[in-house]
Amino acid sequence: MDGCRFKGKRTMGQDYSYTQPSSSEEFDMTSLLEAEAALYADEGDSSFTYAAADQYRTEPEADEGIPRICYCGSDPVVETTTSYIEKDPGRRYFYRSNVDDGDTHIWKWWDVGIQEELLETQTQLRMVKDQCFESDQKVAKLEKIVGVLTKKKAVVKNGLGKEEFRRI
Repeated sequence: MDGCRFKGKRTMGQDYSYTQPSSSEEFDMTSLLEAEAALYADEGDSSFTYAAADQYRTEPEADEGIPRICYCGSDPVVETTTSYIEKDPGRRYFYRSNVDDGDTHIWKWWDVGIQEELLETQTQLRMVKDQCFESDQKVAKLEKIVGVLTKKKAVVKNGLGKEEFRRI
């Protein structure tokens, strides 16, 4: 420490000063918020209307499974990746761009769409099997009721007594 060039006490951070602006200065936060609220209130009363955006007919979502149709009404196209996607060369994907607005409306990996579609199909198949089982149970119950009613009808038709009717 004896070889130190700087002798004396050094202090840091004393070459500038900073003060927090107070609410009494030029920009008061409360007045800014009030002005913003007044601006939004004026917008509601304005006669200015925005140009109508392109309205597309409602189509099923292309988020899950195989995209069948784009919200703009066009069919998706299956393409294969080329060298510009180095990570996945040759991988297929669903694609739909729109010339009118320049947006890509659909872009989804083909294998992901197929997997999602299979999962949805399996879920629907499981539901159909459950409904089929429930229907079979109801049919068996109805066949049993029809059998009992047929016996009761035969008893009434043949004019048997009440005691025999109760046994059935």
